[in-house]
Amino acid sequence: MKSKAKEKLKALLFDFGGTLAFLDFELLAREFSREGRKLDALALEHAEYAGRAAIDRHLMSVPGKQADYAAYEHFFRGWMTAAGIPEEEFRECAAKFGAIHREATLWRVVRPGTFEALEAFKSAGYRLGIVSNAEGQVEADAKRFGLAPYFDVIIDSQVVGVAKPDPRIFQIVLERLGAGPDEVRFAGDIYSIDVEGARAAGIEARLVDQHQRYTWVDHEKIRHIRELHRID
Repeated sequence: MKSKAKEKLKALLFDFGGTLAFLDFELLAREFSREGRKLDALALEHAEYAGRAAIDRHLMSVPGKQADYAAYEHFFRGWMTAAGIPEEEFRECAAKFGAIHREATLWRVVRPGTFEALEAFKSAGYRLGIVSNAEGQVEADAKRFGLAPYFDVIIDSQVVGVAKPDPRIFQIVLERLGAGPDEVRFAGDIYSIDVEGARAAGIEARLVDQHQRYTWVDHEKIRHIRELHRID
């Protein structure tokens, strides 16, 4: 017999960057390396957790603080510092990151098992949605990577005019799916943006922590989107 929780669950929601598609750390390691300082892609990925910690500290320092430019600046500085990049190179690295990202999103690596998990969720009858803080390109990126056909709704903060952790962005996706907050579950990779935003909207959330390094918050974590909901 199915549990009441499983019977009630109608839809599964996902952040985009860091959840469905990951940064191209191999490319960034090459771009940020210098003569005498060769960066390792996995070490750069591990260092990115320091960026998440920095943005969490910034956003959680004042209740209701929104994910503005300053928040992402804290993220980038924390990440670069942990990666061992000197402060005098931060501006150059940020400019290079921005230029590559504008040309073709840097959140471009769809990791093994992602398509299989989405196919399993869809085959089990769940509706799927994306809720992303982005610059208006998420739907196009999802199409380019072959992810779009799995999703019933794709919400881009730039398009709808409100960003996580503001619960209104989740209310938009709920309206479009025709579901209540207790009928969906969400996965995202930054606690103060994704989990806190979903929680404010009354939605159960899981924190994506692939390398099990998100140690500064006590919340249920998953290593891969397949763990968001078990398909029997």
